[in-house]
Parts: sequence; C-alpha cells; structure tokens
Amino acid sequence: MKPYRTNRPRAYYQHHRWRVMKRKSKLVRQLQWHVKYAGMLSKGKIHCSCWMCSQKTKKDGPPHADHRRIKRMLDQLGNDWEEIE
Repeated sequence: MKPYRTNRPRAYYQHHRWRVMKRKSKLVRQLQWHVKYAGMLSKGKIHCSCWMCSQKTKKDGPPHADHRRIKRMLDQLGNDWEEIE
C-alpha cells in the first residue's frame, strides 16, 4: 500500500470493484464455472487451466521469478545436505 493514499470517495472504489467483478463474471459464464456469490470475483485472480490460458506457460515455461525461486530452494537444500554429512 502506498504511504500516502489519495483521498477518494467510496463510489470510486465501488465502481472499480464492480468493473472487475463484471469482467470476471463474463469469463466465468464462458467457462461455465460455478461461483457461490459475485463478491468472490472481486478478490485476486481467476486461475484457469484451459488450453487457451495455459498455452503461454507451456510454450515459454515458468516466469523468471519462478526460476530464481526454484534455484534458491535447491541451493538451500544443497547446503543442508552438505551440513548433515
């Protein structure tokens, strides 16, 4: 969160929340998913594993940040194994 948050009216935040929910509800209807209530769509991302959405990850592989995270975990495991032996 920004240190100096701008003073905006409640209607501003409600507008953007509804805008995001509307866009995600279209995706949910197209994929024929079931959502208990619309408020679930206002939080975070919608992860889809269909062939169209997952094509980028399959073709390009995981993002660079994931490569760094995996390398860091493997390095830590390597150091732990050396200390045990």
